[in-house]
Amino acid sequence: MEPRAQAFAGRAAELGTLEQALAAARAGRGAAILVAGEAGIGKTRLAAEITGRAREAGWQTLLGRSIDLVGTELPYQPFAEALRPIGGPRPAASPAGSQLQVFEETLALLTRHASATPVLLVLEDVHWADTSTLDLVVFLAHHLAERPVVLLATYRQGEPSSKGRMARLADGVRRSGSGLVLDLGPLPPEDLTALLAPAPDATLTPELADAIVARSGGNPFFAEELLAAGGNATAGLPHRLRDLLLQRVERLDPAAQDLLRLVAAAGRDVGYPLLRALAALPEPDVRGALRQAVEHEVLVADQAAGTFRFRHPLLAEAVYSTILPGEREELHARLAGELSRTAAASPAELAPHWAAAGRAAQALTASVEAARQAEAVFGLAEAAGHLERALALWPDVPDAAALTGLDLAGLCSWAAELASQTGASPRAAELARRAIELTGDQDPAGAALLHVRLGVYQYANGSNDAGLAAFERAVELAPPPSAERAQALAAFGTGLHMAWRHEESRAVCEQALALARTTGARAAELRALIELGSDLAYLGRGEEGLAQLGQAVRLAGETGDPVALQRVYITLTDVLTMLGRPGESARVAAEGLAAVRRYGADATVLVANQVEALLAVGDWDEAERASVTALRTLTASYSYMALIIRADVEIGRGQFDAARAHLEAARATLREDRGLGVYDGYRAELALWERRWADAAQAIDDGLTQAQPDEAAQIRVQLCAKGLRAQAELAALARARRDDAALRAHLDRARDLLALARRAAADAAPITPNAAAWHLQAHAEHTRTATAAAQEWADAAAAWDRLERPPLAAYCRWRLAEALVVAGASRAEASVPLRDAHAVAARIGARPLAAELELLTQRARLDLTPPSAEPPSGKRALEETLGLTPREADVLALIARGYTNREIASTLVISVKTVGVHVSHILRKLDAPNRQQAAAIAHRLTPGPEP
Repeated sequence: MEPRAQAFAGRAAELGTLEQALAAARAGRGAAILVAGEAGIGKTRLAAEITGRAREAGWQTLLGRSIDLVGTELPYQPFAEALRPIGGPRPAASPAGSQLQVFEETLALLTRHASATPVLLVLEDVHWADTSTLDLVVFLAHHLAERPVVLLATYRQGEPSSKGRMARLADGVRRSGSGLVLDLGPLPPEDLTALLAPAPDATLTPELADAIVARSGGNPFFAEELLAAGGNATAGLPHRLRDLLLQRVERLDPAAQDLLRLVAAAGRDVGYPLLRALAALPEPDVRGALRQAVEHEVLVADQAAGTFRFRHPLLAEAVYSTILPGEREELHARLAGELSRTAAASPAELAPHWAAAGRAAQALTASVEAARQAEAVFGLAEAAGHLERALALWPDVPDAAALTGLDLAGLCSWAAELASQTGASPRAAELARRAIELTGDQDPAGAALLHVRLGVYQYANGSNDAGLAAFERAVELAPPPSAERAQALAAFGTGLHMAWRHEESRAVCEQALALARTTGARAAELRALIELGSDLAYLGRGEEGLAQLGQAVRLAGETGDPVALQRVYITLTDVLTMLGRPGESARVAAEGLAAVRRYGADATVLVANQVEALLAVGDWDEAERASVTALRTLTASYSYMALIIRADVEIGRGQFDAARAHLEAARATLREDRGLGVYDGYRAELALWERRWADAAQAIDDGLTQAQPDEAAQIRVQLCAKGLRAQAELAALARARRDDAALRAHLDRARDLLALARRAAADAAPITPNAAAWHLQAHAEHTRTATAAAQEWADAAAAWDRLERPPLAAYCRWRLAEALVVAGASRAEASVPLRDAHAVAARIGARPLAAELELLTQRARLDLTPPSAEPPSGKRALEETLGLTPREADVLALIARGYTNREIASTLVISVKTVGVHVSHILRKLDAPNRQQAAAIAHRLTPGPEP
C-alpha cells in the first residue's frame, strides 16, 4: 500500500483516535482496531493515511490483504502476506500442530520485531478472510496491551455472506479490553467537496459539487466516480459504479428485483400500502420480497413510519437504470394514478410521475400548481424548477392556457422572475425577452413592465448598457399617467443611478415618486424612494438620503416583497459605508440578510456589502465566514462581487494564490468598466503585498482609466493612494540601482498621482469622509518617495481612527514606525505605533501586515512587548470589562491618573488630535458624560496602590 496515493480529506476524529493509539503503543500499550464501513466509504484511504504517518514517524509498517476467492479457503492468507517482509515464520505454512501454537508464534514474531521499532500491522478487507485469520485477530487483540504493536483491520459492513462472522469479530475485539471498532459514516459535504477539489482535469463548480454531494450520499468512492463521469445530475451512473451497486441486487430473486424497481420509480420513502396496491404479487410474496431486500441491506425499513427506502440514493439510481422503456412509463403512470386516487402526494410529487409517464396534460397542470404552492411558502428555487418543467411541457398540450389559467407570455414572465430571485439572471433575461416577443404591441402597459424586468435582469448579468436601454424603452411604452409609467420611471432612475448620473437620476426619481403616490403604485414608490435616497447621498446630502432610505425600509417591510427588501438593504448599506459608518453598515447588512433569507432570495450583493463593511471595521473572522458561504452558494447573478470580495479577504490574510484565482474568475462576468476601476484596485492591492510593484502601478493606471466620471472621485483618490505606495517602492529601487532616468519617471508619476488625489478628494469630500482620509494617506505615501515624514502618517492613522477603520489605521502606524526609525527616533518611541499596529494585525489575522511589522522589529531592533508602566491585570480589566482597544485602555489609564490630552500624547508618543479621538471613543463606550466619570470607572477596575 502506498500511503496517501489517493486524495484524503476529513476523518479528523478517526485520525485523532488512530494517532492516540499509535502514541499509546509507542509507550508500550498496544491495541487492535477494526475500521468498518460500506464499500467506498474510505476505509482503505484512512488505513493508508495512518500508515503513511506511522512510517514517517519511524514505525515498521506491515500490510496484508484478504482476497475474494469464491469457494477457496486460504488459511491465514493476509497474515502470510503481511509477515513475509520481516522474514519470520509464515502462519499459513506452519507444520501440523495446535492452532494455539500458530497464534503464539505470530505474537512472538511481532513482539521480537517491535522491541526495536514499534510495529503497525494492517489487514485489509477481512470480511473476505478465513475463520482462522479472524480468530488470530481476536487472539492478538487480547495480547497486545503490553506491546508496542497496533493491529488495524478493515472490513465491509453489510455483506450478507460475512455479516455474522464480522459481528463475532467485532465482539471479540471489543471484549479484549485493548480493542475498539471505528464505524465510518458518510463524509460531511465540506469534507467531500475538499476531497473532490484537487481532482486532475476536473472543473468543480459549486453547483457541480453540490450535485455530487447530494447524489453520492457522502461516499468518497461514489463521489469520485460521479466526478470522473462529469457529475451531470441527469446523466446515467458510470458503468463501474453501477455494476458495483447492482452486485447486491442481483443476489435477490426476480420477484424481489421487480419490487425494487417499483420502489426506485417511486423516488421516495414508500409506504407498505402503496407497494401492496401496486405490486403484481400476492401479499405474502410482497412481504417475503421486502424481507429479502431488507436482509440483504438493499432496503431499509422505518418501523415508526411504516416505509421502505433504499440504503443509498445511488443504489436507487442503479436499480432505476434497469427499468426498460415502456415498463418505466407504465410504472410511473400506476404510481401517479394511485397517489392521486389516495390523495397521498402533492402536485410537486405527482408532476414528475406524470411527466415520466408521458402524460403531458396532467404533468403540466401539476407543475403549475406545484410552483404556486412552493412560491407561497418561499420555496423559490423549487417553484422555478416546476415552471421550467411546465415550459418544456407546454408545446405538447393543445389547451395548455385553458388548463393552467395562464398564457405562455405570463408563464415566461413568472418563470423569469423566479429565475432572477434564485440567482439565474441569464436565464431570467432569456425568458423575459421571450415574454416580450409573445406580448408584442397588443399590451403596451404590460410590455413596459416586461422591459422593466428585462432591464433588472440585464444589470444582474453585468450588461449595464443593455439594462439602461430596456428601462428607456419601458418609459416609451408606458401610457401616461399610469402605475406602469411610475414603475418605468423609477426603473429608469435606477439605470441612471447605476451609470453614476445622480443628478439626472434624482430628477427622474422625484417624478416617479410623485406619480407613484398619485396612482397608488407602491412598488414604484418603493423603488423611487430607494434610488432617490442613494442619489441624495451621492450628491452630498447624506442625512436627507438616509431619511428617504429609512422610509423605504419601512415600506419594504410592509409590502413583504423580497426583491424590494433586498434592494433597499443593499442601497442602505452602500450609503452607510460611503458615509464613513462601516460598523452601522455591517449591522444593517446582518439585519437585512436575516429578513431576505426568509424568502429564499439570492443575496449576493448584500453579502458583498456586508463583507466590505466587516473588513473595514476589522471583523475579519466574520468576513471570512460570510465570504466563504457566499462562494458556496454562488449564482449567476453578480457572481463577480462574491469572487472579488472573497479575494479581498484572502489578500488581507495572505492567501495570495487563492485571491489571484478568484480575481481571475471574476473577470468572466465583470462589467465593462470593471466597477469604475474598483476591480483594478484589488489587483493592485494583491500585487503590492506580493511586492510586484510594477504590476501594481500598471493596475492603478488601468483603474484610473476606468474611473474617469466625475462621480468616481472617491474611487480615484483611493486608487491614487495605492498607486503612490507602488511609486514609492519603485523610486526606492531606482535610487538603489542608481537609475536616474527611472527615478525621475517615478517621482514625476508620484507628483501627478498626488495632484490627482488632491483634486479627487476635493470633489468627493462633500459625499464621503473617506475621501479625506485616503488623501491624507496618499500624501503620506508621497513623502516616502523622498524621506518619510512621521507626522503625515500619524495624521492618516488618526483619520482612520475617527472613521473606525482599524486595519487601515494599523497600516498607517506601520509606516509611522518606519518613518520614526528613518528619522532617528528612539527605539522606545518607534515601538509605540509598531505595537499598536501589530495588536490589530494579530487580532484580525492580517498575516502579511503582521509579517512586515515583525520584520521591521528585527531590522530596527524594536520592541513588540507592551510597556510595563501599567499593571497588566489592570489594563486587561479595562480592555475585557469595558470593551476598549489596547490603545484606548492606555489612554483611560492615564486619564485616571489625571493626565491632560497633551501629557497623554507626550507619554504615548501620539498626536494630541489622536488622543482626542480616543477620548471621544472612550466616553461613548463608557456612556460617561466627562473625563472625571470615565476616570472613576477606571479606578473601580484597576488595582489600588501598594501599601
